[in-house]
Amino acid sequence: MLSIRNFTLKIAAHLRLLRDDPEKFGSNVLQFTNPQRFLDRLLDVQTATPMHVLVDPTLTDRPTLNILQPILSSVSMTGGPNTIITVAFHVAREGIPVRIVTTRDATDPAWFRRHLLAVTGATEYPPSLSVAFAGSAGDPLPIGSRDVFLATHWTTAQQIKPLLPKMDLRQFFYLIQDFEPGFHAWSSNYALALETYDLDFVPVINERLLFDFLTDQSIGRFAEKNFAARALVFEPAIDARVFHPPEGPKANRPRRLLFYARPTNARNLLGLGLAALRQAIADGAFADSTWEFLAIGGRGSLPDLDLGGGYTLRPAPWRDYNGYAQQLRDADILLCPMLSPHTSYPVLEMAASGGLVVTNSFASKTATRLAAISADILAPKPTIEGFTAALTDAATRVRAGRTAGGRPALPTDWDSALAPVTAAMAQVFRAMTESPDRA
Repeated sequence: MLSIRNFTLKIAAHLRLLRDDPEKFGSNVLQFTNPQRFLDRLLDVQTATPMHVLVDPTLTDRPTLNILQPILSSVSMTGGPNTIITVAFHVAREGIPVRIVTTRDATDPAWFRRHLLAVTGATEYPPSLSVAFAGSAGDPLPIGSRDVFLATHWTTAQQIKPLLPKMDLRQFFYLIQDFEPGFHAWSSNYALALETYDLDFVPVINERLLFDFLTDQSIGRFAEKNFAARALVFEPAIDARVFHPPEGPKANRPRRLLFYARPTNARNLLGLGLAALRQAIADGAFADSTWEFLAIGGRGSLPDLDLGGGYTLRPAPWRDYNGYAQQLRDADILLCPMLSPHTSYPVLEMAASGGLVVTNSFASKTATRLAAISADILAPKPTIEGFTAALTDAATRVRAGRTAGGRPALPTDWDSALAPVTAAMAQVFRAMTESPDRA
């Protein structure tokens, strides 16, 4: 039973939260405490921070590839953003002037340089690669009329759209790393995200499974055979320097399950995964020995959650790139639901780190195709029963002392993964900027 003191402390904490972040209390409270935020949520239009640029005629002779990424910071660099900067790095190594443009916050160039070299494993920073900020109305970023843009998310494609009439070339590159309309329920945001696939762009697709989904479902311009045929598709590399099994026996510790639990990302199926985990524990799947259950990926946004059977899911602190890889090596099972056609990087990285993965199938992402990447990936249908059975299977394999099934059937370094695609991007960029009317 709560003491009077603890009860009053809880009430005070809730009052502070109501004052500072009423959105956490839902729409009924929000409409009274902050009507404008309530209206913004009701209208449901997600827009990127405005991009402020100025076309400068003196920059026409040196066309630049402007890669839009709203934010670059030490706490935002998950698999998708790291892929974006790796693509930028490799295009720059082709001799193309590349600038990564943020609109939410300016980037610390020194931090970015260190992080890029750590992610790519390179020893030299490309001289033609820079970072810039285009989020200040009072200090717009100068661009040339022959510059080319690369969108990295549907909101950045929407940022580009009104700028194209001012440019010599009204076409852009579009790095697609998931079916992003699926990030939103059928809504204004769904419509805006879907619209971007009808624009005039050069598609650069992260993963064949995703490309197959876009073409099989005739999404936007991917319904056109000629358009789909010129898409540049690459498989993600799982860096063997960083993601590898433990070099010796695992330390004497409780067995560990990591749950890639991001409450703000609906496609991660937090509720469904949690229900299945509780059911597997109730069924005795983890009763053989002491297990530890940690939630990762959510930057500590989850509270401790009771799993039953005396177990608790506890949030793990955010790790840097190498710390995250060590976290995977120190675990036995990763539960990573993902209701999308892309595998998700944690699935592949865990399989490369010597652990078992429980994810799910979706459309072109079948259990058979995932097993062909790695025998350590279990992909049931996204149901409570499916996840429960797969978690029980994974726990049984750990109990039996299973051995890792080997490296995933994917590139082990980004040089080999991206070389054909970034060389093609450089060739297309030169064709665009040399003769925009024929590009």
